[in-house]
Amino acid sequence: MNTVFYLLSLFLTVPLGAQSGNILRVEPAEVSKEIVVDNLDEHFEDVTSIVVTNNSTRTIQLVREAVTGRQPRSWNYRTIDRVSRTTPYVLSESEQRNGRHLPLAPGQSATFYIILKPDGVTGKGITELRFSDLTIPGTVLASASVSTTLTQRPTAQPEQDTRPAPTTVRLYPNPAAEKFFVESPPTTRIGRVEVTNTLGRQILSFAGESGPEGYDIRKLPDGLYLISIYDEGGKKIKTLRLLHRQFGA
Repeated sequence: MNTVFYLLSLFLTVPLGAQSGNILRVEPAEVSKEIVVDNLDEHFEDVTSIVVTNNSTRTIQLVREAVTGRQPRSWNYRTIDRVSRTTPYVLSESEQRNGRHLPLAPGQSATFYIILKPDGVTGKGITELRFSDLTIPGTVLASASVSTTLTQRPTAQPEQDTRPAPTTVRLYPNPAAEKFFVESPPTTRIGRVEVTNTLGRQILSFAGESGPEGYDIRKLPDGLYLISIYDEGGKKIKTLRLLHRQFGA
């Protein structure tokens, strides 16, 4: 599963005194979410639950209507209805599509799950559920709105080497304790590196670039050495002096 970070999830319940005399109570009536995910793929979903309670003294034939506002084209909101555990009843998706009502007795609650499937697309969207009574057509008893802002956490970029490209062949560190490296311009490829003593005797020979491991000189006695650097064609590029000390400079 994707790991989801909720930076802000603010739930505000709106009093329904102005909505048909508190016939229905909606909790929460307004939901605002800002969601940040590490990896947003096509399987990601966000679920918001809305509870509607019948505050009246009669059974309401509850009907809900989903109204979607502006949102990314690929976003899809859908709603699943379920009566609370006190009187279990499940409204099938086919019944919902056909506009079937949900009987809600006095004091009874129904839970609505608003499911957002963004299909891997970030953005901002809003949807609203409007609740009415089938026996009182055209009258909205209560409503609930869900506003969602979905973003993806930027991936960390690897640190870039900001050092300027070398313009000449050089070796470092110097003095060296355990190993040394040869740095060359981008157009120069190192084919071989030879280590000789001051008498001209070859002590070590290394093939190819130094790479991240460098050239190992830990077994050499302390002293001054000549480092001959050749390109891939076998041509000597440069000879440099290297001071080897067991404990560095």
